[in-house]
Formats: sequence, C-alpha cells, structure tokens
Amino acid sequence: MIRFLFKQPQPRRFEYKPRFYNERKEQLNARVEAIKKETESEAGQSSEEVLRSRISHAWKSNSHRRARSRSNKNVLIIVVLLSIIAYLILFN
Repeated sequence: MIRFLFKQPQPRRFEYKPRFYNERKEQLNARVEAIKKETESEAGQSSEEVLRSRISHAWKSNSHRRARSRSNKNVLIIVVLLSIIAYLILFN
C-alpha cells in the first residue's frame, strides 16, 4: 500500500535513431548537382561553381590515388625488409 503513495521512477527509454551514410550516394548527388549547374551555365549562368566542383572532384580522386600508391610502396618495403631479416637469421 505504501508503494502507491510514492511515485516510482520509470526506466529511461532507449531513443536511438540510426544514421546511415552512403558515400557513393553523396558523390552521385554531388555529380548530379554539378551537371545541373553545368547545363544551367550553358544557358548563360555562372560557370564558377561548376569549375570549382570539377576541380575539387579531380583533386579528391587524385589524392586517393596518391595515398593508395604510398600505402602499397610502404607494404612492399616492409615485406622486403622482413624477408632480408628472415634470410639473415635462418641462413647464418
């Protein structure tokens, strides 16, 4: 009976709202917007935004390519060094 006199705290509800990020979709939307702006620029509007988006897209793709090649070089160097060390340890 005393239980009903005091208000019991309710458990907190879990309010998780998941977020999903699709990088390909974002890039596709950016390219679609760039194409729309390009077609508008052909109609006489400013092409400055189109040029900026093209440059940024080219720069991003080029930086990914550079990072990938650096990573591959690093892996190759490590494999060569480990092979030399293993050869020296096993055959001496």
